[in-house]
Amino acid sequence: MICFNDDCLNDAQKRCSGCKTATYCSDACQKKHWTAGHKKECKFNRILYDMQEKEKEEEKKNGGPPKPRSTHCTGCGGKFKEDWLEVDQECPDCGYITCESCSCHNSKGSCYCPDSNFGYPYCSQEPRSYHWGRGGSYKGDYHPAKDDGYELNKEDYPQAFSKEAKPCNRCGKVTNLLTKEWRNWRNE
Repeated sequence: MICFNDDCLNDAQKRCSGCKTATYCSDACQKKHWTAGHKKECKFNRILYDMQEKEKEEEKKNGGPPKPRSTHCTGCGGKFKEDWLEVDQECPDCGYITCESCSCHNSKGSCYCPDSNFGYPYCSQEPRSYHWGRGGSYKGDYHPAKDDGYELNKEDYPQAFSKEAKPCNRCGKVTNLLTKEWRNWRNE
């Protein structure tokens, strides 16, 4: 995870005891972020955190989150077959299902999973804007490969990857990880 202090890109090992969501690399970064505005949002973030935890507990009791209905596109609500729609993508994990039109849409084409999209883990892809969508912000590692067709890869951009192989914090694969400085390489 990355430090929430805007001026810092270090790995964060500490968590705000108030909201349980903000992460920091040091006490100094936490204090700086507190005065920069976290003080105003901390209580609200804690309310959201508690709601999410309660929802997770309910899901565990009920055997997981409710799956969207399979007869309609989750993105636009169109009914398959009757509205001349056909299923284009279906997430094996959350059940999000889209028609072709919604698959291409910026936000409707992302499923509900927080660290993957339609079963494809974010860590094995190049960073994209939709990795910060629906389920919150993906803060895990990245290790896109040239063999998978990604332009940003260790062979072509060695300066963008860690010098030493480390385990990915999402999948556990030991490889050279994309450095935090390069996560917004297409968005800048």
